[in-house]
Amino acid sequence: MIDVPIAEAHNRLSALLKKVQKSPIMLTRRGKPVGVILSPEEYDRLRQFEAYSQVVRLSQSLRESGVNAAELYRTSRDELQGRQ
Repeated sequence: MIDVPIAEAHNRLSALLKKVQKSPIMLTRRGKPVGVILSPEEYDRLRQFEAYSQVVRLSQSLRESGVNAAELYRTSRDELQGRQ
């Protein structure tokens, strides 16, 4: 990862956007991180990983609560249709 002060990033944005395809760029202000520039592909990969992690956590939570898939489906369908 490349660290770049915001003032410098402002002046070199075009060049940095070319570099971001190879490595994320950490933006800093007074030496402290304030943001990151990622390629669209890296951003999508991180979003997919986060979605997968949420599904895993939900699955673990359901398993621990003892709810099975059929019961979850029935309850969800009933709530969506306004039946309780």
